Amino acid sequence: MELKHLSNNEANRITREAICTALLYLMDTKEFDRISISELARKAGVSRQSFYRNYSSKEDIVIEIEENLLSVFEDSLNDPKHITDIHLWFYDLFCFVRENRKLILVLQRADLMDVLFSKASFLAERWMGKRNARMHYYIIGSLAAIKAVVMEWISTGMKESCNKMADICMEYDINTLFS
Repeated sequence: MELKHLSNNEANRITREAICTALLYLMDTKEFDRISISELARKAGVSRQSFYRNYSSKEDIVIEIEENLLSVFEDSLNDPKHITDIHLWFYDLFCFVRENRKLILVLQRADLMDVLFSKASFLAERWMGKRNARMHYYIIGSLAAIKAVVMEWISTGMKESCNKMADICMEYDINTLFS
């Protein structure tokens, strides 16, 4: 059997994925501040040198994870089908949350959700155009409400379907954020 050699880019991608996965696993079992780089590298199956070739700190990993989540959020804002169908945006949001529940809970336990949502408000303002102070605070409040609904839905076991959650959100004035 012939072994195929990985390119440096592919090897780095796999290493980064292993480190991210290991950090999320460790964050699920202990506080972020108590995780050492040595422990993280060991759990990821990489050397400390490989860790530092890819990241300068644990915080860099969290930033990358958040940027990946924000990229999904930004893509959803720019998706033409979501611009014309807010219910579909909420539906897709709740489906995304369901698929990424564990990651979201880990970020919440590490007190990193506020950072994520503050960046999301920046993206929403950039998308909508920060017209005035009233709109700025409306966006902040709307995203805080969405965050509260999402976190409550997760904490109560996500019993409602994604469609039901979209229906609930459409009943409130939150949808004017997108009009």
